[in-house]
Amino acid sequence: MSQDHDEECSTQTEVGKPRRTNSPKFNPDEDGKRRATIMTRVHQVRTRGQRIEVSFDAKGQPLGKSGDELQSWIGVLAREHIPIWISDFRSADLAPRKELVWMEVVTSFTVDESHKRQVLKSCGESAKGFRYDLYQAFVRDHIDEENVWQRPPKVVHNYPTITQEDWEKFIQYRRSPEFKRLSEQGSEIRKKSKYGSTGGRDGYRKRDQAHTGKYAERYERWLDMRVKPDGQFKKEEFKNIAETI
Repeated sequence: MSQDHDEECSTQTEVGKPRRTNSPKFNPDEDGKRRATIMTRVHQVRTRGQRIEVSFDAKGQPLGKSGDELQSWIGVLAREHIPIWISDFRSADLAPRKELVWMEVVTSFTVDESHKRQVLKSCGESAKGFRYDLYQAFVRDHIDEENVWQRPPKVVHNYPTITQEDWEKFIQYRRSPEFKRLSEQGSEIRKKSKYGSTGGRDGYRKRDQAHTGKYAERYERWLDMRVKPDGQFKKEEFKNIAETI
């Protein structure tokens, strides 16, 4: 994979990220169960010498149940192959690992080369989200304590590929002046964002696929994501915006 291609399909330097407003709190045990489910499914298909069929919409997003399985599998691969201590997914050192992720995907799903950029982008986002979850769950409130250097039991149990050395590098970076600076930058950016995403794990993907052709204008799509099933806006400020458009 070329360096130019890596640059195109990468995520930006990590500065931390806010959790989507309607996403459940990170639970390593539940995450482990989800990973076990998709790993079993993929293993069963592979042992039959088959691949899971996946279709894509016009934007290159995977469709339906098999699309969800693909997204879940990419998340598993991000946890398995992308080190938790990296700070930038664009690093050239990650090229072999990205290629391994891609080969794992095409071995298990009917995904062709035209979707490689999107797959690797999704991998980078999953890896970044996982690092964020680990930090929030196990590190943030204990960053200055000595026992933070030891892998938490839930990490050891649910993520055996994370070694003690990996964990120490992860903590070292999270304690560094560079991370503190980037974290503060991210905090300032989030303060300026008045309207966080409310689309859950898949953002606009499933909403777009369920309402193909519904949105004549971009603002209609934005507003629709902020309406509850009963037709009421999730926040009064969203209603006020809708009335001014």
